[in-house]
Amino acid sequence: MDQMNYSPQTPMPTPAPAPVQPVYAKGCIGAAWEDIKTTPGYVGKLLVLGLIMCVPILNFVVAGYLLHWSREVPFGGKTPMPAKYVTGKNFEFGFYAFVIALAVGIVTGVIGMVLGFIPLLGGLAYLAVMVAGTVAINVMQMRMIMGYTIGDGFNVKDVWNMAKRNWGQLLLVTLVPNIVAGLIVGVVTMVITLFAVLVAVGGAAPSMVVASASDPSFAEVMAIVGAIAVPTLIAVLIVYVLACFVEAAAQAVTVRGLGHWVARYAPEWTALSVPVPPATPTYPQTPFPPQAS
Repeated sequence: MDQMNYSPQTPMPTPAPAPVQPVYAKGCIGAAWEDIKTTPGYVGKLLVLGLIMCVPILNFVVAGYLLHWSREVPFGGKTPMPAKYVTGKNFEFGFYAFVIALAVGIVTGVIGMVLGFIPLLGGLAYLAVMVAGTVAINVMQMRMIMGYTIGDGFNVKDVWNMAKRNWGQLLLVTLVPNIVAGLIVGVVTMVITLFAVLVAVGGAAPSMVVASASDPSFAEVMAIVGAIAVPTLIAVLIVYVLACFVEAAAQAVTVRGLGHWVARYAPEWTALSVPVPPATPTYPQTPFPPQAS
């Protein structure tokens, strides 16, 4: 070897090890459901939320209630579902959540309709946009409550950057509870509708037979209408109330699950705002000085 032309090679730098993703015992949905079940009387609380969900405008409280409860998770909180449902803050931030959902819904609706005109792939494109809109609404609402201002929810760039960290868990927690809820409501709706039709036909049949024998009177016509309308209205009311109950339960799992998702994959959002102080502040116990003898 020519010593004059020899130069020692600089050792290659050792690449930094890739960050290891922590392995969690449960997914976000499982952790959320565990939190709900550990609340004493959780079934009753979900029923109360379902009843509130039935009332237009007042149902903003449900979203605010669940968002405030789930906000504690990224800060390390693990308390039961709160006792108070209808509060000013719950209504206010539930309304903010509605504004976010409305804005994103309008945008995705327009985009989906435009893409829907694409031959062959239009339907799939429309479905993809609707799914993306659902995910975006939920994550934006969660960022809104973390920052405690509606403006934080509309930081689309940051929402996108955080969402890319774990698409799998995000899709599961935002879509699966709603899909399960939709299946439950759909099956029960078909059963109730079939029962209502049978009751309506059975109740109206005698009046229809009488009316077919001659020109029906006004009373006979109203009897037929009433026999059909009453079971139909009762069925619609039952389905509506049931859908509200199921939606409240699904929303509880989704929103609490998003709290776990933020704690795992977007912990930076805890710096958006200081934690909300408890309603009853606690003070350290300071011992009294010794009494002079």
